[in-house]
Amino acid sequence: MKNIMLFLLGLSPFLLGFIMNSVMMQNQNLILPYKLIGITFILFWGFIGFKTCRFGKTPLGSAVIANLPAFFVLILNLYQEIVLGQYWFNIFGIATQFYYLPLISLSSTFTFWTPYVWVIYITGFLLMLASYCTGVYLKKRSML
Repeated sequence: MKNIMLFLLGLSPFLLGFIMNSVMMQNQNLILPYKLIGITFILFWGFIGFKTCRFGKTPLGSAVIANLPAFFVLILNLYQEIVLGQYWFNIFGIATQFYYLPLISLSSTFTFWTPYVWVIYITGFLLMLASYCTGVYLKKRSML
């Protein structure tokens, strides 16, 4: 049951991405604080790591399960971006872009040197993984 909850938490960026897109589409003159949203999301993801690191058999297992949706979405994005050269014109093509939407601005800060969006997606995934693992590390450290 805890593994299912971890996996479902891993889907939470979909919700945030859809909300961000909805706000942007309804208020096209509004400029959201994109970097602040990214930083807040990374802190939230670290908090998730801190709170859920014991849900799996090992902390590494928890990190894998929680970041599994992010990895699947990353693979789908890479396939669409690199192999197809375009995104699917259906919910899967849209949803995979929305998943990393909260992290696009923050990730692009680290990848200013490249014009490729797929590098930004990889950086977003690595930020999520590092944040979760940092939460796990802080939890272990607080238990000493």
